[in-house]
Amino acid sequence: MSKPTFVCIHGAWHSPACWDKVKAILETHGYECICPALPSTDSVPPKHDFTEDVEMIRSTVEKLAEAGNDVILVTHSYGGVPGGQALEDLDKESRHKKVLIIPSQNSPTGTRDGMAESMKTDFEAGVITVGPQDAKGLFYQDLPDETVAELARNLRPQSIGCWWSKTTYAAWRYIPTTYVVCTEDAPTTVMAAEYLVSTAQASEPNMVDTVIRRAVGHSPFFSQPEWTAGMLREAAGEKVEQS
Repeated sequence: MSKPTFVCIHGAWHSPACWDKVKAILETHGYECICPALPSTDSVPPKHDFTEDVEMIRSTVEKLAEAGNDVILVTHSYGGVPGGQALEDLDKESRHKKVLIIPSQNSPTGTRDGMAESMKTDFEAGVITVGPQDAKGLFYQDLPDETVAELARNLRPQSIGCWWSKTTYAAWRYIPTTYVVCTEDAPTTVMAAEYLVSTAQASEPNMVDTVIRRAVGHSPFFSQPEWTAGMLREAAGEKVEQS
C-alpha cells in the first residue's frame, strides 16, 4: 500500500514554516507532507470567524481523498479547532486521520475568556498578538533564548474572531485520533490538555485510541523534530525506534 499523505496545520500566530524540519524528515522517509497556511493568521482585514480556515483544511483533505490518497491530518494548538470541524462526513474506515481534541463549543463573543494574559487583544483592530517577551512562556518553553528570539520575530497577528467561532462537529468521536500531551508546556495548558483528553475518553462515542505524553514544550516541531516526525510515522503504521 502507498504511504498516507500528511496534512500539517499550524497554530495561531505561526505559519506553515513551523513544520519545515518535520516535513523534511518525513519526506526523506517517502511521505508527502502538505502544510497549508491558515487564512485567519496575518489576515488584512482580519477574519470574522474560523470559516475560511475550516474551508481551506476541508478542501485540502477532500482533494487528496478524491485522488485516492489516505490522509493523516496533523493539527497543532488552535489548528485543531478548524481541523476537527473540517472533517465532518470525511471519516472512512479505509482512511487514518489524526486530529486535536476539541469539544463542540464556542467562547462568548466579545470576551477574553480562555485567553492568557500574554495574548494581547486589540478589539478595534480585530487581532490578538503575542510579543517577543512572552513567546518563550507561551510557545517555546524548552528552546534556548537565542532560538526563541529568532522565532518570535516571525510571529504574526491572529484574527480574534476565531476565538468566538462555534464548533459543531467533533472529529475525534468518529475518526481514529492520537493526542499528544506536551508535559513541559505551560502548567495551565497541560491541565487543560489533560482535561480534554480525560473528558473525551470518558464520553461516547469516541475514537481517541492513542494518548502520548512527552516531556516537551508547546512546539515539539521546533525542539524535537526527529521525535515528532517519528511519532507521526508511527501513527502512519510504521515501526519506529524512538528515544
